[in-house]
Amino acid sequence: MSHNLVNTIYITHCVNADPEQHWYLWLEQQLKQMSVTVERVFLADASHPDSEIWHTCLEAQLKKLNEHSIVVAHGLSCVAVARFLTKKLQQKTIKAGVFIAPFHEPLPQHPELNLFIGHSPFDSGILRQNIQRRVVLFSSNDPIVPVPFSFKFSHMLNAQLIEVNQAGHFCAEDGYVEFSQLLQILQTLVKAELS
Repeated sequence: MSHNLVNTIYITHCVNADPEQHWYLWLEQQLKQMSVTVERVFLADASHPDSEIWHTCLEAQLKKLNEHSIVVAHGLSCVAVARFLTKKLQQKTIKAGVFIAPFHEPLPQHPELNLFIGHSPFDSGILRQNIQRRVVLFSSNDPIVPVPFSFKFSHMLNAQLIEVNQAGHFCAEDGYVEFSQLLQILQTLVKAELS
């Protein structure tokens, strides 16, 4: 039985990024030392994100989701992941969803993302019911995502809300080439036995 209990953590990157950037690779390396399986998900053409293409990327790379899976999403991928999981979790559950700087409404300074957001509806009821643990991290000085947007997203998912002081948008240019607070949260989730 025990081989089924292995957690797989999927890391999805933000807009204008790829799986090599920011803290994604560092996080994978840290988690692998705990013998956790980690997949960094590639979202195509991230400088011109398209909601259908990102949905297809998630479909292709998150095929094996199960009750031991943990999905980590950052920035715009929170929008894509929320929509994807709405479809994917009609009949199944996952262990946890960790959303970093999430939002689900048009960003005042980034109207070019409005179409993507508009095409990414999600069902908060399904996500609340079928993601066993839900966590939102937001930064006190995020230049891209207004703090109330992350609050609202967290509220819709009835998630645990964690403030990270002065973290910008959790990008390398904000000093986030490592992300120890996220690592600790994931270590706790991996160890948690969920009924």
